[in-house]
Amino acid sequence: MISEPAVGKAFFGREDVLKVLEKRMNALQGGYRQNVALTGQMLAGKSSIIRQFLATMRSASLVPVYIEVVPESFPFFASKFIATLLHNYLALCGREPAKNVPELMKAAESVIPHTILAAKRVQHAVSRKKYNDAYRKLLNLTSILKKETGKSCIVIFDEFHNLEFTRIKNPYFHFGRIIMIQKDTMYIVSSSQKNTIKKILSEKLALLYGNFEIIEISGFDFATARSFLKQKLGSAALDARYADYLIDFTDGNPFYLGVMARKLASIAARKGGVAVGPDEIEEAFTELMHNTSGTINQYFTNTIMSLMEKDLRRDYVDLMIALSHGRDRLKDIASWFGRRNVSGFSAKLGRLMELDIVSKNGIFYDLQDRVMKFWLRTVYHRRISALVDDIAGRESAFREELRADLTEYLDACRGDTMERTRDLLMAFDGEIAEIAGKKRHLPRFAKTEILRYGGMEDMVGYDCRDRYWVFQVNKKRLDEASVANFIERYYPMKDRISRKICVALDGVDENALLLAKEKCVWVWELADINELMKIYKKHRIVAS
Repeated sequence: MISEPAVGKAFFGREDVLKVLEKRMNALQGGYRQNVALTGQMLAGKSSIIRQFLATMRSASLVPVYIEVVPESFPFFASKFIATLLHNYLALCGREPAKNVPELMKAAESVIPHTILAAKRVQHAVSRKKYNDAYRKLLNLTSILKKETGKSCIVIFDEFHNLEFTRIKNPYFHFGRIIMIQKDTMYIVSSSQKNTIKKILSEKLALLYGNFEIIEISGFDFATARSFLKQKLGSAALDARYADYLIDFTDGNPFYLGVMARKLASIAARKGGVAVGPDEIEEAFTELMHNTSGTINQYFTNTIMSLMEKDLRRDYVDLMIALSHGRDRLKDIASWFGRRNVSGFSAKLGRLMELDIVSKNGIFYDLQDRVMKFWLRTVYHRRISALVDDIAGRESAFREELRADLTEYLDACRGDTMERTRDLLMAFDGEIAEIAGKKRHLPRFAKTEILRYGGMEDMVGYDCRDRYWVFQVNKKRLDEASVANFIERYYPMKDRISRKICVALDGVDENALLLAKEKCVWVWELADINELMKIYKKHRIVAS
């Protein structure tokens, strides 16, 4: 594992997710069961959240059963489940539990004989290679324990999608049938392949879809990421502009931020406690991403090798390289490969989307991991395409690209939010993009202008039909009064307005959202604007 889960003092943020898990745990003790599914990118912190939840769980009436599901044989999976269940039950009873299954069963037989008898039946079915029967009996152990002791179980399957590799036929079908009638056990499932787990829940567990509360784990928000960086940097001083650059570059991913912060602190200490600036950032990125011994470089190299070893041959990796160079539409991808015909690319991109390597928004494709995107373009592609193995030259080119990216980010941040939004609108070219969960046709604006009304600023865009798109950019939280004023302000021009849009950079009140929906006003929040910024290759707007 590239990164061990952060627990205890090392754990940071995620209070909202932990509160949801605690709420569900308390509900289980009150007789109400609600299962939870955690999804999100690799290294986003799902395992850390689960481990922290388990570490802070304080209940004498609940038995936790944590299983990291890896591609393994079913007999080992079954042994791991039985061992974890018995170990944690005995520990809850104040006994010193053993580590292997035979000793655990012997120690527990006098206190939970019915559960042990059921566990032996699982083992017997396994010995006869009746894995499906054993699997059903295995999942039912928690209900038998509940009946025998009054203690409910919280079963956690980390990397849930790997169940299909345990040589069980239709593992999710049998899982669904068991938990449909099993109201005394709560399940928490997680997966770093969010498209895969959503497909499992919505298709293979369709009847239970509403039984799972889906929580998507992404990078830290801006405020949490700033605090996280400050803590990890220790005494090393980092200007707010450079901190925001790191947050933007990593999408707030806690793994990347943590690795970079530790490296920056080390470099600053090595230089006698200097403040972290562009030189130190350049040095840290080079050591971590460009050098073959760097943590991030090794992680991405292993990822590429893993893809090569699967059914994803070199052409899939070449497709990722094309995306890393900004070829984000089918016609642009085909052009990268010197082809006019786009056939064949959609299926391969679909496979990469299933693995959560590639995402799609409207007609645009992109690599989900921005750090990997930068590495593919500036490190990996240069290395595999070089005719001469010029290590020094490649490192120099890497440093130059990094400096250019940092300079471009700092220049963009100096611009006013309204001006940056206007630049975004002028980049629209008649494409289709998904905004706030809905597909929208974005116009080609002939021009845009900023209008000022007292202390307010609006923007008007004129599309090719000489119709207006009117934007109100709200730096403060959008409330009902602001929406009402916006609607009233442009009422006299209603016949010439195609769209009215409120941009809510600091969130939106529920009543404001309801009024906007009633009056056909679109609301774009900061995440929506930043997704468009990403699509059109612009740096994100950082929340103040």
